[in-house]
Amino acid sequence: MSKLARDNYFVLIADDSAEDRMLLKAAIRATGRLKCIGEVSDGSEAIAYLKGHAGFGNREKYPMPDLLLLDLMMPVKDGFEVLKWLGARHLRKLLTVVVLTSSMAPDHIKRALDLGADLFQLKPRSHRERQTMVLALEEYLAKSALAPLRPAGARIAGGSTLEVQLAGTP
Repeated sequence: MSKLARDNYFVLIADDSAEDRMLLKAAIRATGRLKCIGEVSDGSEAIAYLKGHAGFGNREKYPMPDLLLLDLMMPVKDGFEVLKWLGARHLRKLLTVVVLTSSMAPDHIKRALDLGADLFQLKPRSHRERQTMVLALEEYLAKSALAPLRPAGARIAGGSTLEVQLAGTP
């Protein structure tokens, strides 16, 4: 698939907070091009979704996301483990990963970015912040130079928005 802007970008939400997932889905529904294709409540489920295992094998029903909104602190497997799993399988180039977390600890930011997260974002607390963040992510994906590159037929085997930080930038 080329890096041209597309009509829709598929979003998978991985967060253990049902409330945060619900609020993110509402913000996503208000965009023009983002479409929430699934939600999972821990890192283990996120990996199962991405692998197409544990009930997620039907790619018509559970398509691969273009954007993964990933909480860091989740049960079973945390966001760091998901990032490691993606990196070990060289899957980072297949999707954009945005870490959404309540922690702005410098070691968390550095570790997430070192493991391949594209963006690190403090979880928005207000409707306005959440909507602004989601619209900024929509624009980020739509820019041809920044949109994720997913080869045709690729398969997988086995705060505030001003704080959004590009990987590799100070």
